[in-house]
Amino acid sequence: MKKIIAFLLTIVSVITMSFSAAGCGDRWPTDRIRYIIFASGGTLDDSDRIKASVNKITRERLGFGVDLEYIGYTDFADKVGMYMEAAEKFDMCYSGSVVSTLSYSNRASGGYYKDITTLLPEYAPDVYASISEELWEASKINGKIYGVINEQIFARSVGLCIDEQVAAAINLTQERIDEENLTYRQCINMAMEYIVSNKEMAPDGKVPSTTLVIGESWQDIFMQNYALDSLGTDSVVPGIIEAGKNSTTVINQYESEYFKEFVEFCKEMYEKEYAYKEQISTPITSNQRVRITGTYKPGSEAELYNVIGRKFKQFRFGIPLLTTYNITTSMTAINTLSPNADKCLQFINLMYTDKEFYNLVAIGEEGIDYDWKKGKDEKGELYDYISYVKTGKYKLNTDWAVGTEFNAYRKYLQSATVVADTKKLNNEGLKSPAYGFTYIPENLSIKSVIGSCSLVANDCVEGLEKGTYNRDKSANEIIAELNSQLRRYGVDQIISAKQAQLDAFLKK
Repeated sequence: MKKIIAFLLTIVSVITMSFSAAGCGDRWPTDRIRYIIFASGGTLDDSDRIKASVNKITRERLGFGVDLEYIGYTDFADKVGMYMEAAEKFDMCYSGSVVSTLSYSNRASGGYYKDITTLLPEYAPDVYASISEELWEASKINGKIYGVINEQIFARSVGLCIDEQVAAAINLTQERIDEENLTYRQCINMAMEYIVSNKEMAPDGKVPSTTLVIGESWQDIFMQNYALDSLGTDSVVPGIIEAGKNSTTVINQYESEYFKEFVEFCKEMYEKEYAYKEQISTPITSNQRVRITGTYKPGSEAELYNVIGRKFKQFRFGIPLLTTYNITTSMTAINTLSPNADKCLQFINLMYTDKEFYNLVAIGEEGIDYDWKKGKDEKGELYDYISYVKTGKYKLNTDWAVGTEFNAYRKYLQSATVVADTKKLNNEGLKSPAYGFTYIPENLSIKSVIGSCSLVANDCVEGLEKGTYNRDKSANEIIAELNSQLRRYGVDQIISAKQAQLDAFLKK
């Protein structure tokens, strides 16, 4: 809720000349850059050690220092948003859809990020060359590039991870899912029914909190399962197209069959007591056995094992879809006021080209934060992998947000072909008919309408995801009430505005 309120406050603000002129008082440091990193989970108690190691390398190799500032998920949007509004002296930051108020399209179109179109090939030539022109095209706002793409999975479909023991007990395999056309919902119910009947996993027939993690299921399941494209905006903003059907007609997703299924799914999970609203404030624990991972991607099982300590099987549903939003969901952008764009890009270039340096920032130091070990793959062949040190106090847990995840060291259970498999998925993904398009609110009036509608929709979606919705209301009543409010705030204006811009884009 805090994020969307901040979003509302931000989008109704008007960027004036005073913003462009801000920061002209004290001299901006040019012997170092200030980089704000998005951190999620884990601990950062020992980050000063990492900062010292990073600075030793950058001063020797690049000639300048780096002030690393870590901000967690709950504070990132508000804090960085305030930095921007107050013209705080920072040089670059993470910008992504996971913190909706700092989504790339929102901030880039608002004038907060520097145009790096011509600077990229000069100061980050390796990054520029390694990312395809097709991907750069998706990152452009009005023909300009305002951020560097953090490489990861781009072709997104639903990923569902289930405890290996549970998956075996219910005889669940990808082949069975495909042959029997099983849905994510059927598979979750099968897994949870087994867990409820297992006294070791569910004492007294009660499912422990966080056994099932449904995450941000509107984005994680429904937008991806049905190949829906939000046209460059956060998925909570009204106005999507059915990309999987190759449709370019903008619809209100909250009046669709997809949203009704989402409402019914959330209600089912909470009313069967597979999930509890108490888990909103409960850390992710080792109870976890069924998890919607956000998107299917090679290597998810290994990542979960390293965080939770339990083996999982990952299953895929839906069509891997390439959209502008899926590509720009994780970016590194440079403050429009920064005089150090050249240094920022040199730093990013180093992150892409030096695997050891990338892993220093993303994972930490060998012998303190991780150790190298040897394991055997499915063919019985030895391979080297990293294992996190339990006493390590540096766990960023967002290696996908600090450059190219393709540089990450191999982890236990991770295939040697994880990068090649990810790139293959990206290359084979279904391309949305609106690929390359980013909707930009054209005036203050429509920004205000978007803010009001997004606030109302987000409140409803979060209530369903977190189990705080009104249990006395049916799915139809919840949907009718939401759409009544959306119409009152002018949702049809958003649908029309998105359609008009998309039509103009498609005619070019």
